[in-house]
Amino acid sequence: MESFCKVSIIAFLVLASGVFLSSPTQATRTSEQDFSLALEPSSDNGDDIIPIELSHYLRECLKKIGEECGSIFFTRIFIGKKNVIPAGCCQKLLDMGEECHYTITETVISRPEFTANATLYETRTVDVWNKCSQ
Repeated sequence: MESFCKVSIIAFLVLASGVFLSSPTQATRTSEQDFSLALEPSSDNGDDIIPIELSHYLRECLKKIGEECGSIFFTRIFIGKKNVIPAGCCQKLLDMGEECHYTITETVISRPEFTANATLYETRTVDVWNKCSQ
């Protein structure tokens, strides 16, 4: 569980960097220092390093959504908490764009720690987008 939260938080809710949290109770707190850790391989063979171009794109996307809103979306998609999404966060998501939204989620899902629940996360991602775009 500790690894799940660390990897997912980092990859999803960072501004220029991200978040590396160690427990679900901390999942709503964020910082800007650890997204770079998500770009490092989770295995020794280095097969899952995010390409530099994608890394830059993701960071730009995440800057647009912000720390607080990123935390809200992360907990809803990857932890499954049915939290309220403030109108301002929905607006930031829409401003960030659908491509960024899905690319962030797919990047998290591509990590070995998340592939087993990919369909669930994809469904939640679509639900979040649809809720905000109503």
